[in-house]
Amino acid sequence: MVAQTPVIELMKLISGFQVSQVISAMAELGIADALKDETLHSDVVARRLECDPASLYRLLHALASVGLLEEQPERHFRLTPIGECLRSESPNSRSAWARYVGRPYVRQSWANLADSVRTGKSAFELLHHANLWEWRGERPEETGIFDAAMSELSRSGGNAIASAHDFSAYKVIVDIGGGQGALLAAILAQHAGTRGILFDLPHVVVKAKELLAAANVADRCEIVGGDVFKSAPTGGDAYLIKSVLMDESDESVVSILGRCRSVMSSSAHLIVIEHLLTPPNQPDVNYSDMTMMVMTGGRERTQKEFEALFAAARFRFERAVSTRSPFTLLIGSPS
Repeated sequence: MVAQTPVIELMKLISGFQVSQVISAMAELGIADALKDETLHSDVVARRLECDPASLYRLLHALASVGLLEEQPERHFRLTPIGECLRSESPNSRSAWARYVGRPYVRQSWANLADSVRTGKSAFELLHHANLWEWRGERPEETGIFDAAMSELSRSGGNAIASAHDFSAYKVIVDIGGGQGALLAAILAQHAGTRGILFDLPHVVVKAKELLAAANVADRCEIVGGDVFKSAPTGGDAYLIKSVLMDESDESVVSILGRCRSVMSSSAHLIVIEHLLTPPNQPDVNYSDMTMMVMTGGRERTQKEFEALFAAARFRFERAVSTRSPFTLLIGSPS
């Protein structure tokens, strides 16, 4: 048995995509919301979700085998604490993220990871001969799922980011590529004297008003649609860029930072918020660097690499601030 252990562990890793698809199906079907806080027979869940009873039981049984559900006698099921995180109303929900990971274009891109390694290009680009953002912008359903997934991740790290730095020092914060405003909402909620400008592509920010209103900060936030490669809002005391630069090549990063610098006053600050590249031999929960290789052609970076990019865009790197989340704040100012 000892000799087989490495093989068994390897088989678990190889089969990881199957677990991912089982979880994605759970989110797509709404199983966690159907169960809520009840213990239900699989046939009851099948009726609620309008699924084939025999097939749904097999899926529920598989989900119980990986700890998202608990299977009780006579085919009854209840959510586990992990499964609770797929409820749409959970404060820790990852339902939208699970749906996004299961989208066909995402799976197909990952299936061509080796081609990215061979060519240095994103697998998505090789498959579709298109820019990911433009491709998704033409498909409202895919845009909606992706934006919801990004908002989930921003909400989860938002409070940790908002409390890690004194954002009250800035009268106006511009969030570049801020999606639907989850991070900016968290910051404004904690810093009542601050105003915000949410800036992202027009088809992304179109739904931001609802999220900002739900956080009771809509009256302190202006929504601006645009492309950071072409323009950036003026008047900010701080310019936030979260989980944007990881999507881009070094040349594009310098271009984005340069665009921000061109509209910043000498006293304004740049705050880049990113996952830093995982140190050698450490677990990588999100595989963000591989995701960037496959989907966008970007990559994760070390702090030293960001410092070099700051300098190339004529920013003075000042300090890095850790948060109670995987994100690090990298703060600089025009040089």
